[in-house]
Amino acid sequence: MKQFWLKIKFMWEYSTSLQTDNNPPLELIFKFMNGLDRKNLKKIYKKYRKTKTGKKVFSRDYSVLDKVQTGNFKSGTFGAEFQTWLRDSDGAVDIFKINYPGKDDTKLGKFFKESTMQHDLIHFLNGYDTTPLAEVGVLSFNLAKEWRESFSSIIYSSFIMSIRNTFMPSKYPSGISWYEVFKYSPIVVFIGVVIEGRRRGKRAPWLMEVDWDSYLNVDLQEVKKELKLQEGLKYWNDIQPVWKKTLSHYKDYAKNHGTTIYRK
Repeated sequence: MKQFWLKIKFMWEYSTSLQTDNNPPLELIFKFMNGLDRKNLKKIYKKYRKTKTGKKVFSRDYSVLDKVQTGNFKSGTFGAEFQTWLRDSDGAVDIFKINYPGKDDTKLGKFFKESTMQHDLIHFLNGYDTTPLAEVGVLSFNLAKEWRESFSSIIYSSFIMSIRNTFMPSKYPSGISWYEVFKYSPIVVFIGVVIEGRRRGKRAPWLMEVDWDSYLNVDLQEVKKELKLQEGLKYWNDIQPVWKKTLSHYKDYAKNHGTTIYRK
């Protein structure tokens, strides 16, 4: 019961947190994640430590993430392309890059480092950027194989926000057709992003089980093919350009009216 009310409180506070910049309510998220995910993380950790990859990760004295960031790889390989992506996205706001407790040389610390890398890999392998709407797709992908109460709560909260924002006329730039208003309305876009992310997550293996060390020098397209992610995002790539224009409109509206509006 305590967990239920914690989740309801988080959803309420998150869904009523309004913003126009690219900075989600980090303090709010960090405040609730540990409480919501405690039981889930224990199950995931227990499952992970039994996998072949988990045993390898716990037995070696380096992490694949560190190896990617410092290594030299042939152009076009998974290692080279992921290294470039990490460098180019450095400093981007990503609400789920959390400094979990635990030293890097402990099993728990290694597990959390792999979990953080998994989140980056979902962005990288699928082609999601680090905007809040893209995070909806990333979390939907993640939840298909790995349930976390905080992630699901953010999805539910985003759903509530998308309903609210759909019926706010100020959300829509002037001069667009009714067809565009429907196709790119917050609720329709939200549902489309969730469905696409979840389908891809269901189709791919659990990324925590993948031995990324063995893929560092393999052609990226071959890696994607083995992971059943060779086909690029379709729905996301269709709505992303409009999403960027809408984001600009939201910011302009907020600036001119002295308020903030969440951009979903």
